[in-house]
Amino acid sequence: MDNLRKQINIKKLILISILISFSVILSIFDRYISQLAFPFLPTTKIGLANIIILVGVYRFSHRETLIMVVLKSVLANLIYGGPINFLIGFSASLASFIGMICAWKALRNVATPISVSVIGGFLHIVTQLAVVQGLYRIGVPIIYYGALLIFFSLVTSIIIGFVGIRVNEFINQIENS
Repeated sequence: MDNLRKQINIKKLILISILISFSVILSIFDRYISQLAFPFLPTTKIGLANIIILVGVYRFSHRETLIMVVLKSVLANLIYGGPINFLIGFSASLASFIGMICAWKALRNVATPISVSVIGGFLHIVTQLAVVQGLYRIGVPIIYYGALLIFFSLVTSIIIGFVGIRVNEFINQIENS
């Protein structure tokens, strides 16, 4: 029985490691594809790595998913970011994660992965705007820019929710075969 428990823990650790690696790759890919998709909004990202975090919210413990969020933020920013990018991205990822967990827990019977993704995306944008405002004191223009970001975040979060459902189903198929 103890050996079986160790095998399950090793499989879980491997899956989490693969998902973290995949989220870093998606984050880097997202940086470039978003510049092509939204050239008029230079800081906009689709949020592809959030697919993996959404899967984590539904598949793993809160602690394990938090580790995924932290490692994704640190590793992705080591590759292409700097300290300011890390501060903005990490705080937004953390707020998004907390919002997704709270929504999932509080609305477990009615919330879908799509609605949880939308809540996470909204909190991500609002937190980024708050941190940028705190750092740079931009003022009113950030509200107008933020409105555009929130609109695009709504659209991409819905898509991410759908993809998250499919990725979770795919992982279930792999585990059950």
